[in-house]
Amino acid sequence: MANLINIRFNDARILPCICDFDIEPNSKVVVDCDGILEFGTALYKTKEEVENVINKVLRIATPQDIEQNKQVLSNIEEDKKKVSERVNIAKLEMKLVTVLRSFDSKKILIMYTADDRVDFRMLVRDLAGIFRMRVEMRQISERDEARYLGGCGICGQPICCRRFLIQPKQTSIKMAKVQGQSLTPTKINGACGKLMCCLQYEFAHYSEVLSKMPTIGSKVVAPEKGEGVVAYNDVLSEMVAVRFPDQTILKYNLEDLQIISIAEVEDE
Repeated sequence: MANLINIRFNDARILPCICDFDIEPNSKVVVDCDGILEFGTALYKTKEEVENVINKVLRIATPQDIEQNKQVLSNIEEDKKKVSERVNIAKLEMKLVTVLRSFDSKKILIMYTADDRVDFRMLVRDLAGIFRMRVEMRQISERDEARYLGGCGICGQPICCRRFLIQPKQTSIKMAKVQGQSLTPTKINGACGKLMCCLQYEFAHYSEVLSKMPTIGSKVVAPEKGEGVVAYNDVLSEMVAVRFPDQTILKYNLEDLQIISIAEVEDE
C-alpha cells in the first residue's frame, strides 16, 4: 500500500509525495515531479487526506545521486548572476531570491518577490535560449523567502516553515494580545517580517482558558482578604491574580473567588 510522505525539496517547499516502500525520516530521495526529477529529504508520513498527489518517490538516493545534487546546487550562484543580468537589462521590478536547476537539469526555477505583477514573457524566452532548458518563474511571498533562506527564531530553533510547516496559517495581532505578548514588532515578527507563525500554536488554549476567567479590572471577593480587583490572569497555572486595596497581589483558583462585577473588554 502506498504511503504519503512529506518531502522537503531543494527549493525548501514541503510537499506530500507517493511512496511505495518504507522510508526513514531524513533519508535523501529522488522524486518524479510530473516528469521532472527532483532531489529532496523525507520528513514524515502524513495521515491527512491529500487529493491529486502526482509527485512520486522513485528511490532512496544513492551516493552518486547525492554527489549529482551537490553539482546541481553548485550552479546556483553562477546561474543567479546570469539571470540577474538579464533582469537588469529588461528593467523588471522584481527581487531575485534564487535560481535552482532541477535534479535532472531539465528545468530551471527562478524564485522572486515583487510588489506587483511582473510581465516576464520576454525574460523567459531570453533565459530559455541561454540555459537550454525549461524555465519556471515563481513569485513567492516574504514567508516563502524566509522558508528558503532559513534562519533561527527568537526561541533559538530553526524557523518553523523551514522545518515542518507545509502551509503556514494566517496569524493576527489578536493572537499576540490574547497571549499577553509584547506588541513590539521585533518581539512578535519572524524572519520574514510578518507575524510569527507560532502565535497560532497556543492561541486556542489561551482563548479557552481566558473565556472562563474574569477580565482584568473585574471586581471580586477573595477568601480572608475580601474585595479586590483582577490584576491579570495567569493562563499557564489557570489562576487569577487579584490586587487588594493594600496593593498586595495574590493568586487564586477561579472557584475560590466570588465575582462582583465584570469589567468590559476593550475593542480589539
